[in-house]
Amino acid sequence: MAGRALLLSGRARGLNRAEALEQLESRRFDLAVIGGGINGAAVAREAALRGLAVALVDRGDFAAATSSRSTKLIHGGLRYLPQGHLAMVWTSLRERELMRRLTAPHLVKTRRFLLPAYRGRTPGLLKLRMGLSLYDLMARLPRAQRHRTLSRAAVLESEPALSPRDLRGAVSYLDGWSDDARLTIENLVDAASEGAAVANYVAVESLAGLRGRLAAAGARDLETQRTFELRARLFVNAAGPWVDDVRRLAGPGTSAPSVRLTKGVHIVIPSEVLPLRNPLVLSDGQGRLVFAIPMEGYVLVGTTDTDFSGDRQHVCADESDIAYLLETLSLNLASSPPPASAVAFSFAGLRALVDKAQRRKSPSTVSREEVVIHGPMGLISVAGGKLTTHRAIAVRVVELAMRELGMKPGSSPSLSRPLPGAQMTPADPSEAPDSAWTLDAVQQPYRSYLCARYGSRAVIVAALAADRPELAAPLAPGSPAVGAEVLYAVRYEMARQLDDFLMRRSGLGWRYPREARAAASAAARLMADELAWSAAEERYQQKRVAAYYDAPLIAAEVPEVESEAKA
Repeated sequence: MAGRALLLSGRARGLNRAEALEQLESRRFDLAVIGGGINGAAVAREAALRGLAVALVDRGDFAAATSSRSTKLIHGGLRYLPQGHLAMVWTSLRERELMRRLTAPHLVKTRRFLLPAYRGRTPGLLKLRMGLSLYDLMARLPRAQRHRTLSRAAVLESEPALSPRDLRGAVSYLDGWSDDARLTIENLVDAASEGAAVANYVAVESLAGLRGRLAAAGARDLETQRTFELRARLFVNAAGPWVDDVRRLAGPGTSAPSVRLTKGVHIVIPSEVLPLRNPLVLSDGQGRLVFAIPMEGYVLVGTTDTDFSGDRQHVCADESDIAYLLETLSLNLASSPPPASAVAFSFAGLRALVDKAQRRKSPSTVSREEVVIHGPMGLISVAGGKLTTHRAIAVRVVELAMRELGMKPGSSPSLSRPLPGAQMTPADPSEAPDSAWTLDAVQQPYRSYLCARYGSRAVIVAALAADRPELAAPLAPGSPAVGAEVLYAVRYEMARQLDDFLMRRSGLGWRYPREARAAASAAARLMADELAWSAAEERYQQKRVAAYYDAPLIAAEVPEVESEAKA
């Protein structure tokens, strides 16, 4: 049994919550990270790769806030060139190339974006060509991958959906696209493989000092309500939109805000009502750019950029957000845009932007560089930055932490170490001669789906299906996910709630919303068996996910619903 042999070989190591909690309670760590978004995950990985004893906790699921609600772009940030942020663009392009070529080629896919230029709107065609020449040069792209200029006729032939009125031409350029939540998860899996103790649904409720430095955090396992003390020599606060809340736990002198929160909204529209051939970069007529990215069966449209001061636990799209995105489509498309009723799903997230002296700037012009604060009691706080630069941000934070701990940082191991889905050999499991590394238990097209989600770790999912052939079937008609993925998510990636699997481990919730809703019942049944849910808990989990799709304006976070299991 090749599948069973693989699972017993130790090559399938992932995240184990019970083991992590035992370590969190019993060990003293060099570094404890608060927050399991992309910044926290990357810091934990970088520190663990350098040999530090690392802990990471998050009060919710990993990547449940900002880090699963981006436009999913791995890019240099073309719009930052005219703003003069050349260093940030250069770093972003370097990191993009590193991921798509070496560290995460299974997750970061190259897409060729089409940016039309219309008379009377910015940016103009000449400025686009100049900017993209610099963009390609900074990325050191070979000639075949550099940007191209298209005539008006060539644009309309390539993308008939675009409006011909006042169209002057377009530029076509290369950038990257990925699943932000899966990037986060793989950073955490790699951290755990190097000894880090990683756990979700663990809240930090207090911070305590010893001789003027933080030494412990009062933590609570939100599943059992058990409290314990998390001890570490140094703490890193990577709580995203809650970064200032954690800073205030460290004591006096931390009340002033360090970040400015802005909201970004995305909508998902079925491709039958928004048929696009190419990923588009569209002007809103006022200097902002909106992306419309075709996926399989759907189009992702976003994002907005508005200041936010509401309830950070419940961030959602409102009517004005959806109207803005549809109006931008209307401004650029030949036919009328889809009505709001055609939106199959929406999600919203908060960005933590640099606050200093930038309150008067519009959100779109505020720098996307990270904020790193070495505060009272030795607490290091990090927020903001771009998804693309998460590794570089982690290097900066970990080197600061190591100097604080009296260690010499040395070179970064993450420069040459692939993420777990790109580590196992061979690179393409479907072509492996060794039967232990094949995907034979799963039929096409599901093999391709598995490789796109898990890279070479897809063989672990296939091994689960080899032992239980019924798990090789899709979760529902039309679903691109098979049953074995649910078991994999629970056993190896610490999925604890139904939406952990649907929204973040598999991406079904936002990428295939209709199929996700159809698959929810089967996924809940499998999770109930794995996690010993009661029948009431299983129904509750399904109700929470259904609320995603039933709300008049679809919430970015699962709305509260009555729990008969907790009544």
